[in-house]
Amino acid sequence: MSAILWSVLVAAVLAGLVVVWLISRTLRRWREAARLKIRTPGGIQEASFVRIGGIDQWVQIRGEDRSNPVLLVLHGGMAMSYMPQTEAFRPWEKHFTVVQWDRRGVGRTFGRNGPKRSGEMTLDRIAADGIELAAHLRARLGKSKILLMGHSMGSMIGVTMAARGPEHFHAYLATEQIVTMPENEAVTYRMTLERLKAQGQAKEARRLERLGPPPYRSAMRWGVKQGMAEKADHAYGATLKEMGRRLVRLYSLKDLMDFFAANQFCGSRLFAQWMAFDARRLGERFGLPVVVIQGEDDLMAPIGLVSAWLDGLQAPIKRLAPLKAGHLSMFTAPDAFLEALLTQVRPLAVEAERSRAA
Repeated sequence: MSAILWSVLVAAVLAGLVVVWLISRTLRRWREAARLKIRTPGGIQEASFVRIGGIDQWVQIRGEDRSNPVLLVLHGGMAMSYMPQTEAFRPWEKHFTVVQWDRRGVGRTFGRNGPKRSGEMTLDRIAADGIELAAHLRARLGKSKILLMGHSMGSMIGVTMAARGPEHFHAYLATEQIVTMPENEAVTYRMTLERLKAQGQAKEARRLERLGPPPYRSAMRWGVKQGMAEKADHAYGATLKEMGRRLVRLYSLKDLMDFFAANQFCGSRLFAQWMAFDARRLGERFGLPVVVIQGEDDLMAPIGLVSAWLDGLQAPIKRLAPLKAGHLSMFTAPDAFLEALLTQVRPLAVEAERSRAA
């Protein structure tokens, strides 16, 4: 057989393998969608683009009973959509209508608009988008107010929304809340270095020492410090890897490309703003209940910093629910986190709606 025929044969085999791989990925995504389908008579399952802040933004709404309180979840990470992690929220969907949102510059919202049509990329603009989304959800789902949850880097958006638009929310749930980023980074660097040394991870400790303490001029250097925290907190690191595997399995190839491009885009546009964030600039008076659910061993958002911030707030209700967990506690300690949600947060919405109806 000639070299040309061999080349054609090899190319055909490779093409066939690629086709089989693509088909298997598509079938896996279909099976996952079927498995996660909401089947209860009073349930809701929607995912679509909503016009928010002058651009199309991707919003997912899921729950087993439309009469349940609505909970808007603001994801963490630079651009870490939690929609591929929908399975982890299935237990929540029995008690809440859970809304996830690919914010401006994130996930499918970024895929739809790209860098040129994403518009103003500031924390203030994204928080304004969130308040607009809250108003849309209240009208769409027939609720007087909704619950708001800000997680990790999403807590910067969440606390800003809560301070500026309290009329939309029964309560603000802060989890792994960032209070003041410069102080947060200095404390997390020290805690991570101490943990690595205590665990005997000398190589990682030396790498962190060579990096030096914050502030960092680039998202890449900051990412090195974050990576060392993953190694110091094994449950957090393992959970983050599993989240990445689910993302790769369940996203389409286009969604994957958009995901990685969005992280780079958000990092380049928002990094300096993130690093300068200080929730204390929003003031001490909050016109809604504030509940904090936080891991006691969190290396990324130390509980001591958020506890001190909460103590200084003036709010109708203030609650701190500490968990025996580190970062990503809603994934690493899901049962304890859900119990805190049901005992500390959900009643605030249920009782308010009951009083309104009386």
